[in-house]
Amino acid sequence: MVNRGHHSDYDGPATERCERALVTLIGDIGPRSDRVALVGGLTRRYIVDSIPADVPAHVGTADVDLVLGLSLGDADTEAYRTLHNNLVGSGFSPAKPSFRRTRIVDGVTVAVEFLGETSDVQPGRVFRPRGGSGSRLAALNVPGSSLAIRDSAPVQITAARLDDGGESTVTMQVAGILRFVALKILAFQDRHQNRDAYDLVYSMLYFEGGPEGAASASPIRREPLVSDAMDLLGERFETIDKDGPRAYAALTSVTVPHLLQVGYRPWLTLPPCAFSIRGG
Repeated sequence: MVNRGHHSDYDGPATERCERALVTLIGDIGPRSDRVALVGGLTRRYIVDSIPADVPAHVGTADVDLVLGLSLGDADTEAYRTLHNNLVGSGFSPAKPSFRRTRIVDGVTVAVEFLGETSDVQPGRVFRPRGGSGSRLAALNVPGSSLAIRDSAPVQITAARLDDGGESTVTMQVAGILRFVALKILAFQDRHQNRDAYDLVYSMLYFEGGPEGAASASPIRREPLVSDAMDLLGERFETIDKDGPRAYAALTSVTVPHLLQVGYRPWLTLPPCAFSIRGG
């Protein structure tokens, strides 16, 4: 039986370990830190500012996903070189697949995964930047991932550096809510992991301003990929019988009818056109 994810697979300390890894890796990258953006589950921690008191805390995340904003032909690979050196110096070892690096933190494996976008290799394939140490840093080619660089904002993140390095604060480019939702629904469509559905529901419900606010605040709102993703979001979550709500319920251990009782229906039952921003 395929394990598509349950809330017991995640915990708060896991998220804190990821933050420590992030602060350690980004802390020494210098002025090129704006070429790297945080995406994935850890992003939710910074784009959803607050939740109602009676809402359970987010289940957390177990890895760090970073988008590298350099292309294969980009001559400026200093950010890659520095990031590679930081990985080595912080004890992160190459893992499989090759765009992943891991290390043990407090007895638990923390993974850092690198994503990017290029036309030189097929989507879903691994590519490497050119130039020096950068060629040893691999990234997964994910269409639309470069939008995270365009739709991101600087966020200060404070955590204890790994290996007793003390508390430190870094400024990290964090992907915006619309980009987060767009790539999450595309990821759910591709792999149908419960965690993707959970992150979608949690972020869209508790992001201040809702879908309309997410679209109006984003510089990528008219991108074709984003428009297609918003249509897909409506299709996958149109009713509680769709696979999106079912995956959310499976991770949280709530019954599908319970989704109606906690206020999800107004969002889950919106038709696909309600999410479309083509005319915006």
